[in-house]
Amino acid sequence: MDDRVDRGGAGSFVPVTRGAPFRRPGLLLGVLTFVLLCGRASAQTPDELAAICSGIGGLPGACAATSVASQAVLGGVGLLAGFGSEVSGTASNLGTRVGGGPRLSFSIRAGAVHMGMPDIEADPSGLTTRTFMAPAVHMGVGVGLFDGFRLMPTVGGFLSTDAFVQTSFLSLPQGEGFVGGTRSYSVGVRVGVFREGFTIPGVSVSVARRFSGEVEYGSDGASMVLDPVVTSLRATIGKDLYAVEFLAGVGWDEYTGDTDLRVPTALGAYVTPSGTMSGSRRLYFGSAAMTLSIVLTVSVEGGWGQGFDPSSAYSGAFDPTKGAPFGSFSLRLTL
Repeated sequence: MDDRVDRGGAGSFVPVTRGAPFRRPGLLLGVLTFVLLCGRASAQTPDELAAICSGIGGLPGACAATSVASQAVLGGVGLLAGFGSEVSGTASNLGTRVGGGPRLSFSIRAGAVHMGMPDIEADPSGLTTRTFMAPAVHMGVGVGLFDGFRLMPTVGGFLSTDAFVQTSFLSLPQGEGFVGGTRSYSVGVRVGVFREGFTIPGVSVSVARRFSGEVEYGSDGASMVLDPVVTSLRATIGKDLYAVEFLAGVGWDEYTGDTDLRVPTALGAYVTPSGTMSGSRRLYFGSAAMTLSIVLTVSVEGGWGQGFDPSSAYSGAFDPTKGAPFGSFSLRLTL
């Protein structure tokens, strides 16, 4: 009995045979090594960076607020560069074409993240909060490298493998204090647990590494410059019900970024402490997708990113433990 799955869209089913031997082990090994074994610099929490700032003469309240703001911006930019699912609209891997050629997908996604931070532009001590929406546009390419193994007659896709790359254009509003937007580049691998069939959902896990350009906030008063790097893990499950592909997922993001602060002193001058800010949080997301004309998939996604740990040094109105909603709309062409 064949394990029949949808290869190109609704109503287009082909039998799946046992996965052919993987023909590109060097490429997969190189991507995995790059994503998983990238070195991690020693990083600070907001309280640790605030202590460094205060130790060189910065006002304690301003040091704490600016450090908390830097983590908030780091997390917001990191989430804006990735959203939820790595390949929108499906939890099953792309697989290969009949005959063994790689299957390709091309996607464009537009979305936004709700961001909040201490309002250090109005007051260096950050006694008030600033919130806003930040939009982004992502363009991605996915490649199905390996079709996976069939565990049972109706259960296939085990260890099926995709690689993906993505370029993101992040629009950080200048009216909220940012000095222009930035770009982000992502690379990653998605490995299948099961491919969706008539009786089972599709399940996959992925790991990605994201590198953003310099992010600058503030000008004349308290300010910061960040270079965000994100490591993202995702696990997704999805099933086609009545021609709509429903997907649910959970993720974990670790954010790090070289951070340069500019903080006022009691004498009216400024100190410029530097460090590597860090933070991590869980994400929850879901989407609904439909496949049109066999190869075009349209999907809508929404999600929630948890907040960060509280800061004992900061006493302003902003709550760093508060989560952040996000959403996106995407088009994906699979060939």
